[in-house]
Amino acid sequence: MITLNTSISNANYRYQRNTNLSFNGAMPTKSAFLNPFKKGFDKLTDGIAKYYYGPLASSKITHWLSHRNDIGRIVDHMQAIGSYVISGMYMLQTLRNQDMDKDRRTTLAINQGLTLVASTAIAYLVSERLVGPWNKHVSMKYAANKRGISVEQLEKDLKAHQEKIKKIYTEKHPDDLELKKFKKPNLIHYVEKGLKNEKLAGKLKGLDVLKSLIIFGSVYRFFGPVAVTPVATWLGNLLTGANKKANAQKQNANPEVQTAQEVKNNNDLKDFKLLQRPEMAKFLGKTEVA
Repeated sequence: MITLNTSISNANYRYQRNTNLSFNGAMPTKSAFLNPFKKGFDKLTDGIAKYYYGPLASSKITHWLSHRNDIGRIVDHMQAIGSYVISGMYMLQTLRNQDMDKDRRTTLAINQGLTLVASTAIAYLVSERLVGPWNKHVSMKYAANKRGISVEQLEKDLKAHQEKIKKIYTEKHPDDLELKKFKKPNLIHYVEKGLKNEKLAGKLKGLDVLKSLIIFGSVYRFFGPVAVTPVATWLGNLLTGANKKANAQKQNANPEVQTAQEVKNNNDLKDFKLLQRPEMAKFLGKTEVA
């Protein structure tokens, strides 16, 4: 009888175990090949932190912005200015483009300008309209959650703070009885000045910045190109008369495309040719032969 030996010797077992361990081991944490890249990347990040982020974080502008309670509105202005600079460069390059004819360059530049103006107006309008809902449904809830109180209680505390600041203002400015120059303190002012909680105030400012980035980014990058650009193109063509010129060029390029009046005139001309002397003679000659 023939039997099969399926047992594994100790030597073979140790060999297989060592082989499996070598394949299942962790990746090396140090590599002579990757060390130059790692050192170069570390130097790059250190240089950015030292020469860019460091001076920027310690600059007077950053310090001024960090103490502003309306930083969201400031970010709105900064995004609008940046968009005007970039779009202005595009318009300038369009007007300098010699690969297009003058009328096409003018129409495209007007299109870009109208899109920019309309998008900016829409972004500011949406940002202004969302101040109240954003404060109520986002900032207030966030601050109340961090303080461990209800939104209703936070609203009462904010209102008491506003009345306190208003009283102090009227005492210092008795000439402004109608409070024309008085600016009602917002939630950030209450948290920063009333509660002395600069950490929470900084987070609330970050929420306002987030709102600004979402609104302006969405309008400039998505809503403007999709909804505003077609209207701006139509207005640009209307202002430059590009539609009439395009139609005239099409008719010149396709002479067979004629108006109804032109077709009628051609038919009348053909009828007139039949009455000319050679044609009439031929017709009479055929009649006499018949």
